[in-house]
Amino acid sequence: MEPIEILSLRIYPFGAMIAAAAVPVLLCTAAGMKRRQLRADTASWFALLCVPLSFLFSRLLYCLMVLDQVVWDWGMPLRVTDGGYLLWGAIAGGLTAAWLTGRITRQKGGDVADSTLIPVCVLIAAGHIACGYLFADVGTGLDLAAWFAPEETDPAMRYSLFAPENWSFFERFPFAVENFYGEWCWAVFMLEALWQLVIAVILWRTRARAGGRTALFVLLGASGQIVLEAMLRGEVVHLPWLNFVRANQILSAVAIIAVWAVCWRGSGVSAKKALAVLAQIAAAIGILVAMEFAAFEKKISVLETVPADVWHLIGAAACVWIVLAVLPLWRRCYPKD
Repeated sequence: MEPIEILSLRIYPFGAMIAAAAVPVLLCTAAGMKRRQLRADTASWFALLCVPLSFLFSRLLYCLMVLDQVVWDWGMPLRVTDGGYLLWGAIAGGLTAAWLTGRITRQKGGDVADSTLIPVCVLIAAGHIACGYLFADVGTGLDLAAWFAPEETDPAMRYSLFAPENWSFFERFPFAVENFYGEWCWAVFMLEALWQLVIAVILWRTRARAGGRTALFVLLGASGQIVLEAMLRGEVVHLPWLNFVRANQILSAVAIIAVWAVCWRGSGVSAKKALAVLAQIAAAIGILVAMEFAAFEKKISVLETVPADVWHLIGAAACVWIVLAVLPLWRRCYPKD
């Protein structure tokens, strides 16, 4: 969406919406820190550090993911108004801010991070909705006509089990939005937002040692994002020089492995048991890789007759498998207070 000029100031609607949402989020975070009996200056230090670090890390991570473009245009990273930010970078910036706040205030960084999570989940959900609603082809899936395609009878060319003659009920927000060509496409960003709200509810009901809720937040967010990312068909960030590999899926897999490593280190279980968990993660990721190449691309001939919606359900089951495999380690690493 184009910026708006007000009193010689250029205001970007998306940035304005996120900034407006960030204010109550920071206030709720401060209230949460007070409720957890953290020091009075914790919230101010966190706010001071979180905003610039999240902005910097999200931009830096995006530039790393488009390094093949940056090498031909070294000024691109400095043109911040051109867009280009990654959520995982913002999360890394927020976690770094929590750790630094803990060091400055002489408290556990895990306690600081844990106290921010529920408002952050709401902010991320709002960001998904704002981004998908304001920018065409961002956070969207396949167009509905191609998805349902009642005239297509070849199973290898279908994307859905269902073939209704009339799908006009879904041609509206929040189910779908229009792309640049006026076609109604699935609003995957609404599923991303809904998943963040589900995570918020789970975290609200979770009791664990300092840092435990943060680890669970990363695990749930990464697991869900892998399968949700596979549903996107609009603007997607890929790895540099590897235009067939989605950056957010790789980053999510890295985040899952990081949580596994942290939980292993803190759980005290044997290497054999920890590696058995890693083997389950690898097997589930293998299923997700198959989903990526089989759901839309139809590049696995023996699986080409399985429609995309079935593959998405299989992918969701694989992500549940990942979470269930890591949870025993997580419980041992972060027992209830």
